[in-house]
Parts: sequence; structure tokens; C-alpha cells
Amino acid sequence: MGFDSYSVMSDHCNIQFQPAKLSLQDMKHYQATILATLTSELGEGAFWWEERKSWWWVDILGQKIYSKDLAGQLYSYEANRYVTMLVPVVGGKQLLVGTHHGVAFFSPEDGLGEDVTVLDTRINVRCNDGKCDPAGRLWIGTMQMPADSGTGNLYCIDGKSAPEHKLQGVTISNGLVWIGKLMYYIDTDTRKVQEFEYDNETGNITFSRIAVEIPEGYGWPDGMTADSDGNLWIAHWGGFGVYCWNPVTGQLLAKVEVPAPHVSNCVFGGNDLDELLITTAREHMNEELIAKYPLSGSTFRVKLPVKGLLASYFKY
Repeated sequence: MGFDSYSVMSDHCNIQFQPAKLSLQDMKHYQATILATLTSELGEGAFWWEERKSWWWVDILGQKIYSKDLAGQLYSYEANRYVTMLVPVVGGKQLLVGTHHGVAFFSPEDGLGEDVTVLDTRINVRCNDGKCDPAGRLWIGTMQMPADSGTGNLYCIDGKSAPEHKLQGVTISNGLVWIGKLMYYIDTDTRKVQEFEYDNETGNITFSRIAVEIPEGYGWPDGMTADSDGNLWIAHWGGFGVYCWNPVTGQLLAKVEVPAPHVSNCVFGGNDLDELLITTAREHMNEELIAKYPLSGSTFRVKLPVKGLLASYFKY
């Protein structure tokens, strides 16, 4: 699908979305297909649950957790509060879920429990994206609603310890990926992927450089995952797709076309870890845009010639 020029409302501002200016001649193109036709207000939290061989994701504003197994059965679970991200817990029987103010445990059998850790009690601040590092610590960000500049934070939770501030003054804390001794992080408002030196033993991070800068016309970087070659696959809000970037060179390598403008998250999964699950959203779309892109809010997938990596597990 080509890009259209129209005004897109992001989480924090009005964006005039224009056709991309970067040359796409050498970029590989893939087409996503529908996995689940939904009208999610804010699909997010893409996750492959290896023990259950099933795809999982959330609708943050719809307060629901979804799953679909390899047999094609779709399930939904009422959360009765915001749910923002999903990570596996050691043992493989539970997930740790980001909520409005903190994190809670979830299983399909027992549902969503009470928050076990609170990050921020302000009513207009909620959790957002998060992942576990290779040592089993949870890193989870927050954002204000609406997302005024510098009002969010990035926290780290190590087991049962109190949450630790890792980055303060971010705007929309989003994608996280660890590759070797490096951590890559997205604050959507900056339109950049930041690279940090990462100490696996201590969890300390030190900013090293900007690895990727998203050009105007490509939307805004949101959720992110990595493949086994060390490349970053980033959902672009307002960009009609997931884009693959080389974090060493900053080069754009590929795009997965998605028939919805607001692409929010992605993760590798499937039996061979070579399928990409992609979430989308209807948030900030008017009736005209929804009529033009009726699959917005649905969840998609695409088979790729590369493999991803299994999620790291939270050690509690």
C-alpha cells in the first residue's frame, strides 16, 4: 500500500503525514495478512507464548487481553483496567502484565490479579511498553495522557525489589531490545532509536549514540523487536507498516506493508519463530479514516525469511 497525505493524530500531537522522501529502491517489501479482524482502540503488547504455542496481545484502551492459538481459535479476557504489555514469567505458566499504575500477574485460568508493584499513582499517567532483559529484569515505561513532553519515565524491576528509575523525562516510552552488550530504546516523541551500553550483571545503562533516525514521512517509531541477525523491526505509528532497520549502519532494509495507518507493535513467533505478529489501532482516527482503512484495530501477521528470538522471562 502506498502512503497518503493526511493529518494523523498521534498520542501527543497532530502530524501532517506526507509521502516518504527516502529512496525505497533497495528495500525489501512484504505484505501482512489478517490474523484477527478486530476494532481495537489501541492494539499493543504483541507476544508469542512459547509454552502455549499461541499469539497474545492487548487492547490497552479496550481493557482486554487477546490470544489466538495455532488452531485458529481466538480468545479474549476482560481486564477491567488498562493492560499495556505482556512478558512471560519463569516457569511459563504466567504472564506479567503492565496495567494503569503498575504490573500484575495473569494466567488464562486465574485471570488478571491485583497490582504487585505500583509505578505511578497519577490518574493521567499509565504504563506503556515493556520487556525483560536477558537477566530477567522487567523494564517498563510510563506516559502521560495526553503525552506532554518529558512527563514519562522508564523503570526497571529486579525481582521483588522496588522499581528503579532508569530514564526520566521521556515522553512516550516504547520499544526495547537487547542485543549482546547493547540496549536499544525508543522514546516515540524523539523519532529516534537510542543505543545504550548495557551491563547484564548490574542492569546499568550508559547512553552511547543514536542508532536510527526515522525520517519525516515514515510515521513515528513505536513497538520494536529484533531478529537473529541483529536487525530491528519497528512498528511505525502513522507509517502503514513495520520497518526493518540495521542498528549498526542506520540503514532501512525492509518494510512489511500493513493496511492500517497506526501500526503499534510487533513480535516474532510461530513454531519456527519466522512469523511476525503485528498490532494496530483505531485511536485518533475519525469516521472517514476508519471507512478508508476498515481493518484498523485488527491484528496481522507475516512470514519472513529471518527468525526472531524468544522473549526473556521475568525472574520473580
